[in-house]
Amino acid sequence: MKGFLQRVFTKRRETPITYDEAKEMAASPDAGVRGTLAQRHDTRPEILYFLANDTDSSVRRHIAANEATPVQADVFLTDDTDDSVRGSLAEKIAHLSAGLTPNESDKLRRMTYEALDKLARDQAVHVRQVISQTLKDIADAPQPIIQQLARDAESVVCGPVLQYSPVLSEDDLLEIIEGSSGRGALSFVSRRRNVGEKLADAIAASSDKDAISHLLGNRSAQIREETLDQLIDRAPDYPEWHQPLVERPELPPTAAGKLARFVAENLISVLERRKDLKKDQLEAVREVVQRRIASGEFEKREAPAEEPKNKAKKGAPAESVKGKADGKDAATAAAGEEEEEPAYDKAVAMHAKKKLTDKEVAKALAANDVKFARAALSVLAGIPPEAVTKVLNTHSAKGVVALTWKAGLPADLAVKIQVKLGHVPPSQTLNPRNGNQYPLSEDDMNWQLEFFTGMTTTGLR
Repeated sequence: MKGFLQRVFTKRRETPITYDEAKEMAASPDAGVRGTLAQRHDTRPEILYFLANDTDSSVRRHIAANEATPVQADVFLTDDTDDSVRGSLAEKIAHLSAGLTPNESDKLRRMTYEALDKLARDQAVHVRQVISQTLKDIADAPQPIIQQLARDAESVVCGPVLQYSPVLSEDDLLEIIEGSSGRGALSFVSRRRNVGEKLADAIAASSDKDAISHLLGNRSAQIREETLDQLIDRAPDYPEWHQPLVERPELPPTAAGKLARFVAENLISVLERRKDLKKDQLEAVREVVQRRIASGEFEKREAPAEEPKNKAKKGAPAESVKGKADGKDAATAAAGEEEEEPAYDKAVAMHAKKKLTDKEVAKALAANDVKFARAALSVLAGIPPEAVTKVLNTHSAKGVVALTWKAGLPADLAVKIQVKLGHVPPSQTLNPRNGNQYPLSEDDMNWQLEFFTGMTTTGLR
């Protein structure tokens, strides 16, 4: 109890004011003055409770965020008509919720739990989203609240706890997977650390190809040999599985030979470079490759030519590097070097030349060049790549739409980006309005960007 109250009433160093001065500030017609009082940690509880009824939402928002606000005022604010007030309240209460249970005997703790439970069921998605993001990695977060969030219909709410929460047991996750209704739950679960064999089997048995792709790319996931063999048998129809399959930490004995039958030539090279393959497994791969070469699927492989003793310096004509190369060969070599540039550097260079257009982004999506498309969004929007990844990995239609808008891309391209990069189910995408207008207001899109990136709108521009 003592520790809980210390968290609630943590005080900062502030120039003291008298009770009469506080009452005078609370009665001021200036919302700024009342807001300043609402943020103070030495304001008397009864005055903070009084300000919870303020007509100005900015004042109520400060009261909601103030850790000195009495719990009774917090409970009152759970019914506030302003979403942003309830959002600020949700973040504060979620931070104070560690160790709470539904059966609290202490009145203040019970009221805090009830307020959190109510906010976890709030009609506004971003209120529930704030709680989910805050509680996702807290080991002693209230279990019923986590269970509620994990079953939320919105992926931005259920996603963080499904992917990270240590409160959810394997049985909980299996039950959630069984009752999943296509909201991306499997994809979040498949990215958890140390996914067990039972969970891996359940995900592999599903029809969710994106979740399976994430599972295969999760190096800490424990996938049984039999399960991996079954996925390899299905893999020819799902090119996005090929790379994570050839890069799995361990492969069944016959896997390398089977993969060599259908993966692209660059992935064959990945297989051949694996250190864990035995001699007979490597021979099986090479035998399959020779058959594909004979069928004309691959070009004949030649031993790499020795490099000339006097290498041409960077920037020298291509002909000086390859004595027999003609103009066409030089152009091909230059194109190859450009393709090998890191995606982000390539996007930056194109942007500097004003060549990073919506057509280039659309072309990358059509070619399934995910790395370059993500890099282009980052450069065009002026947002760090890790923040772009954070938005896309939540599978939030609103978040992806806001990101596309910030990048200055047309609204119809936002639909393709939602599906291709954000993996938003087609039935849940946000489509343009009135021709090619974005379906959200600028305020909504700015809020989404601020939430996902942790930056102010000003910082994003």
